[in-house]
Amino acid sequence: MPFPKPHLEAFESPLRTQIAERYLDQEGVLGNTIRVKAPKAKPKDARLVHSAYLVESIELMSDIGSGQLGESSYASPDLLRTALLSVGGTMKGTEMVVSGEVKHAFSLMRPPGHHVTTSNPMGLCYFNNVAIATRSVLNDKDVNKVSIIDFDNHHGNGTSEIFYTDTNVQIISVHEYDYENFGLGHYGELGHGNAKGTNINIPLVETSPNVSYETSIDRVIEPALKRFSPDIIMVSAGYDAHYADPVGNMDVDSWIFWRFGNFVRKIVNATSAKGSVWALEGGYNPFTLGPSIRASLEGLSGKEAPILDDQIERETNQHIIDANDEVVDKVLETVQPHW
Repeated sequence: MPFPKPHLEAFESPLRTQIAERYLDQEGVLGNTIRVKAPKAKPKDARLVHSAYLVESIELMSDIGSGQLGESSYASPDLLRTALLSVGGTMKGTEMVVSGEVKHAFSLMRPPGHHVTTSNPMGLCYFNNVAIATRSVLNDKDVNKVSIIDFDNHHGNGTSEIFYTDTNVQIISVHEYDYENFGLGHYGELGHGNAKGTNINIPLVETSPNVSYETSIDRVIEPALKRFSPDIIMVSAGYDAHYADPVGNMDVDSWIFWRFGNFVRKIVNATSAKGSVWALEGGYNPFTLGPSIRASLEGLSGKEAPILDDQIERETNQHIIDANDEVVDKVLETVQPHW
């Protein structure tokens, strides 16, 4: 992006995935994985969930090589190719899980996608990778229901908008929320019509620690998934809730990302789902992104939680934990009548 740091846009750079992949290689994490190059998706794949106007606008601005497509979403040379590769990575991982080739897949691609709505790119996102793969896999005769877990620091507003009336897609987003300046991602957003109750938001307060995310998993995410009983689980894996991330304001470390991986592995077995597909969303400190992804992968593979350098002792604020417990109470009170 044509901005110096500390502009938000400057953090979404190739260094994110390059440094993370190098770390995973050096630590031997990828030794027992199947590594596949992402194929490039076609523009028609993007049109599964996006308007023709959005797709053609990205094509045009990519040809021009600059310009603004949406809030914090700027065009650059070769944008279209890169964005279609990011879509292709998630779609390929989904195909591999549905076919039984693997149980879990992780698309280490950029740019992210969960902020893109039907017609509007925004928040460093251009095509909604997870939404496109979800819509595509629902065309498979063996997949009727998909659950999407989004633990990015920011609310996955685009994914919520795309599936807000879809009874076959459950979205559970746990994210930082500004209770002084209310915005999207409130627990009152439940879905519409027959889909009411399939859109679940867990809006935690700023500087939330690991334990608040654990509580969200145990009290909301796990029972919600068991009730919905999806055929496949998609994960919008954003790592910008890490305490050292320059974009988020939460206070978690890599341990909680192991917890998410371990949880998804267990819930896939408990619900007899085909598996899980993870797509990289946020995570803008390239030196904590690698360890965070490693923790998720080791949780998915059934390994014990790794003890990593970022897992330092930090001050805990009981008021924050209590506030989040009240949020979880409100979430359950709001959504449970629709289960």
